[in-house]
Amino acid sequence: MPEFEFGDRIAANQFRDDHADHLCSDDDRRKRTVTLVSDAPEQVLDQAAVAAAVSREDHRGTGQLELSESERDRIDFSKARASIPHARAVKGIATNEGVDDWTAYYDPTLSVDEHQGVMERASRDERGSRMDSGPTADERLASTEQALDEECERAQDYCEDGDSDACEYLTEGCGFDDEDVAALLDAEEMPGEAYGLKNKLWQQYQVAIAEAKEAAAGINEVHQQYDRDLVSFEELGDRKLTPADIDWNQ
Repeated sequence: MPEFEFGDRIAANQFRDDHADHLCSDDDRRKRTVTLVSDAPEQVLDQAAVAAAVSREDHRGTGQLELSESERDRIDFSKARASIPHARAVKGIATNEGVDDWTAYYDPTLSVDEHQGVMERASRDERGSRMDSGPTADERLASTEQALDEECERAQDYCEDGDSDACEYLTEGCGFDDEDVAALLDAEEMPGEAYGLKNKLWQQYQVAIAEAKEAAAGINEVHQQYDRDLVSFEELGDRKLTPADIDWNQ
């Protein structure tokens, strides 16, 4: 005889009242487990499975969750067990397991309970993908730009105070020439507004240099993949830059 365990007797007895014609003679209203007759219609069995699973999930703190319009659009409710209550119960399990794209793992041929294992595996897969993906090219570039801006800004401050090492760093790492450093040391002779504008333009220049280096390295990476000669870039000191030459952690 098919049996279905509910989360509490109230939910179990509610189902019994709604499907009294399909209860087994051995069914006991004092228990949370509902026993149906062996020839109960498939639809009733599916309803029992969903109702029991929802009841148990309610006791775990998840239960049914509302479906968004986009989630409804991604589910074919004409297939197998697929229904609004079924999908809402599965979404509750997926949310409890921390699965974001739960509809990608939703299987209308499975019961709600069978989705527990599916969502547990999906949760592990999604965590693994996030760990393996690493930073994107844009994220690496943004990190490089931010670090470069911060280093050059600190060097400017120290150089203004007469730190010779900081002034040297500006010429070697920030694109300053001797005249720029001299102007920085004599900043008090430049109006504050003009000095601020110049600093902003220098920062834009450094960002452009960083982007140019990454683009050059990307071009040569493609050439390496197809056994073509590396390109030297006159604007970057005739250097044949490759991704190995870029310090993504700067």
